[in-house]
Amino acid sequence: MSGNPLVSVIIPVRNGERFIRSTLESAFSQTYQPIEIIVVDDGSTDRTAPIVEALAIYDKRCILFRRPHSGVSASRNFGVSQARGTLIAPLDADDLWHPQKIARQVAVMQSSSDKVGLVYCWTIEIDEDDILIPRAKDTEITEGHVLADVIARAGIITSGANPLIRRSYLDAVGGYDSSAEPCEDWKLQLCLAEICEFAVVPAHLVGYRRTTGSASKNITRMARSMENVSRWVLQRWPDTPPEIFDGMDYHRNSYLAHLALTNNQFDTAVRYTLKSLKARPLALFSRPTLTFGARLLVRMSGLRPYQRLRRANAITFNDFCTSLELPVTL
Repeated sequence: MSGNPLVSVIIPVRNGERFIRSTLESAFSQTYQPIEIIVVDDGSTDRTAPIVEALAIYDKRCILFRRPHSGVSASRNFGVSQARGTLIAPLDADDLWHPQKIARQVAVMQSSSDKVGLVYCWTIEIDEDDILIPRAKDTEITEGHVLADVIARAGIITSGANPLIRRSYLDAVGGYDSSAEPCEDWKLQLCLAEICEFAVVPAHLVGYRRTTGSASKNITRMARSMENVSRWVLQRWPDTPPEIFDGMDYHRNSYLAHLALTNNQFDTAVRYTLKSLKARPLALFSRPTLTFGARLLVRMSGLRPYQRLRRANAITFNDFCTSLELPVTL
């Protein structure tokens, strides 16, 4: 890949008036300049569209499309269909990017072979006030042919706003699958990992927002979706070693247990933890399981150490970005 390819940023949004301004500003602030920003309003009934239109006056790279409500996958696919770029960067309407996020990913894409179709980075969680949530950071480093890892870990990319995708490979797999929502990101990773290689930028460049009432907190819907994708995986790659499928069951149920705990559904958290340990019994004494058990006990006791830490030593995502020591990338 030569020159500076155009990157198309795709932002689906529905009733996102609270965060869409800060999300767009993080896209506008990218040090990589050849970008276009396509916002797809998925039938919003709040002030989302007027906010985007006002911002687009000052940054002509931004264009708004308004459509009837059809879901996040359909909105992303529509955005891609309108894109002119050879590289696609999905961005969720409440997440934030480090200013060098796109530049660093493009640099890796340019230095890689054409077989690399996706470059991801690391994600860190933020709350509704842009403040970092003090939990274990994402530090995944898995590159090359990653299909087995994407299966075994129920996905290796923790945010839909994370990857930079080569357009040709995204078109080859047919884009996002609406029937897989809210696990459309995991299924896309699976489809891409089957036909191309992945590469990574080992830096926390995405702020993944945890909000009250977010889609990921609808545990029943998420569990059903993850089960459906898991069933699809078993049918598509039936000769995969059993330990890979065991890993998928372990990570899937562990993720659901963490969602339940975040939502204070303690019985549900315990139930999914037991399911995860059934798939991988030796994980009972692992650090993640012991840490989760401690968090469960603390939450059940009614203590909120995070709130005390947040008041005492709050760090916003912008502060975090400023503190990162990254090579200068244009």
